[in-house]
Amino acid sequence: MALHSSTGSRFASGRTRDIVCLGRLAVDLYAQQVGARLEDVSSFAKYLGGSSANIAFGCARLGLKSAMLSRVGNDHMGRFLTETLEREGCDTSHVRIDHDRLTGLVLLGIEDRDTFPLVFYRDDCADMAVETAHTASGAVPVTPST
Repeated sequence: MALHSSTGSRFASGRTRDIVCLGRLAVDLYAQQVGARLEDVSSFAKYLGGSSANIAFGCARLGLKSAMLSRVGNDHMGRFLTETLEREGCDTSHVRIDHDRLTGLVLLGIEDRDTFPLVFYRDDCADMAVETAHTASGAVPVTPST
């Protein structure tokens, strides 16, 4: 596999994706009252969350062929996440719908420039249930361990 194509790319030619991100795909709910304690917040804004999901989203926005490999619940928040990634051009064909678990959520606040309280609601959530068999779908080449 050549590292440089005729266009000078460092990537192998003929690849279907530039990057596949595996990991957290959850909803971040950011407090709208900057400076308030989470206890005092009255409204939140909903965003795509998870470092892996943010990378997949950003790479797609920059024009790379990105894909997300994760799980979401069969719920409104799971649909919000996959639709958000798809609108940006990210391949979500390897995001599984989990019918037994909910999509993870995080509540976040901004109290001051050094204090960012957050509360994770991720107990037995969908993206924590990704299994090795999930990669057998072809998104990521799997090398059996010896």
